Amino acid sequence: MKGLMICFALLLIVAGCYPGANEGGLLSRSQVLKLNPDADLIELEEGTVYTHGAEWIKEKGYQKGERLGAVKKGMATKAPVGADIYTTEENSPVIIVEYNGLSKMYLIAIGE
Repeated sequence: MKGLMICFALLLIVAGCYPGANEGGLLSRSQVLKLNPDADLIELEEGTVYTHGAEWIKEKGYQKGERLGAVKKGMATKAPVGADIYTTEENSPVIIVEYNGLSKMYLIAIGE
């Protein structure tokens, strides 16, 4: 019985140590970068973080909506200062960023 309890305790410890553990809900910039130091992210002024790279977003065919503003210094890891940020016409957890003829979709960063 004692051995079973020790195994159970070790299992709980190991399960709590995987990347993303206990990071449910919206992720912060530091949490995203902890999980992926090379993340392509944008943090809006109110603190919401969006990441680029989810392939399924392209299949949804989201359309550019209202302009939210432009990327400012320190807001993004890859997008340049001045890039335009848009909502989507659809009610979605996605923003669209445009610069240098590129249009990239970023998904809101949510943990497990």
